Amino acid sequence: MALFMLFGLLWIMAWLKYTCNFICMVAASTYYWNSNPNHDGDAEVGLGFKFAYVYHMGSLAFGSFIIALVQFIRIIFIYTAKKAA
Repeated sequence: MALFMLFGLLWIMAWLKYTCNFICMVAASTYYWNSNPNHDGDAEVGLGFKFAYVYHMGSLAFGSFIIALVQFIRIIFIYTAKKAA
């Protein structure tokens, strides 16, 4: 049960981290594309939330699952290597 909870924690932490990164990237790109030489654009953070939670929720969850799985396997191997030594 503890391993299951560890994997869940890794998955949730990865999902939060990469969702936040995705929102920041959308805000930065909308600022860039809304700017022109005469006027600074607006960073549309709300659009980033909309894209993240409406259109790309599955992609972010699946990507964070893969990252959490790799981290989990790495933790298991490190633990077994320390026990074997």
